[in-house]
Amino acid sequence: MLLRVDVPVADGLLASVPLAMGGRPSPFGLDPRDADMALRMLTDGSCPPLEFAGVHAHLASGLAAPELAAAARSVAAWADDLARRHRVPLRELDVGGGMAVDYGDPDARFDWVGYGAALARLADARPELRLRVEPGRALTAYCGWYATDVLDVKHSHGEEFAVVRGGTHHLRTPAARGHSQPCHVLPVADWPHPWPRPPGRPGPVTFVGQLCTPKDLLARAAPVPAVRPGDRVVFAMAGAYAWNISHHDFLMHPHPTVHHLDV
Repeated sequence: MLLRVDVPVADGLLASVPLAMGGRPSPFGLDPRDADMALRMLTDGSCPPLEFAGVHAHLASGLAAPELAAAARSVAAWADDLARRHRVPLRELDVGGGMAVDYGDPDARFDWVGYGAALARLADARPELRLRVEPGRALTAYCGWYATDVLDVKHSHGEEFAVVRGGTHHLRTPAARGHSQPCHVLPVADWPHPWPRPPGRPGPVTFVGQLCTPKDLLARAAPVPAVRPGDRVVFAMAGAYAWNISHHDFLMHPHPTVHHLDV
C-alpha cells in the first residue's frame, strides 16, 4: 500500500496556486509527524494483510510544469528520508497530478515535454522506483463539449445576459472554479416560432442557466458576436469535472443527453 502524506514543501511553492491540498494544514493525507507511526504499524506486524510499498502525495492543482516538477522532487526527497529511517525499500512513489489547465486560454497547454524530462531525471536517480503521476483533468478536459441553445437574451443594468437551456446543474466547472467557460456561438437561421425573432445586440454577453441562483453562471462577458434566442452555444473544455460533479437534480430540471464519440 501507499501512505498518503501531506508532504511539506519549500516555502512559497504553493503560494499562488488556485487549489492547494497539501504542503499546509489540510484534511488530505497524514500529517508528516504521523507517517513514522503509520509505517511502523506496517512493518512490525500490527497490520499483517498490508505491506508498505511507498508514498502518495497530491499537493495542488493548477501548477505549471516547473512548479509541479519542484513539488515532485520535494515529495521524492521526503519519501526517501522516510524509507531510510525505517530501513525499508521505497518501491513506488505517486507524486499526484495538478497539471495546469487554462480555461481562459484553451490553446495554452501544459508543458508535458519539460515535465516528463524532469520526472525522467527523478527516476534515473532511483532505478528501483516505480514513479506514478495522475494526469486526469489535464488530458480529458479538452475532450468534451457542452452544447445547448439560447432561450432568451435580456438587457439588465447595461449588460447583456443570454439564458441557455441547462446551466451549472449540467456543467458545474465554471461555478466550482470561478472561471468563465470558453464558448462559441453557432447562429441558427431557422426561427420556428410565429412571432418575430428578437434582434441581437453587439457586445460581450454573460451566459447563465435556468436555475434561480446568481451562481448559475457559465461565462461572464464572453467576447462573442451578437446572440439571439434560438442560437446554439457550445462550451469547450467540458471533458473533466463537468457533469460528474454537477448538482444534477437541482430544481428537477432534466438531465442532458450525453453522446460518446469515437473519433
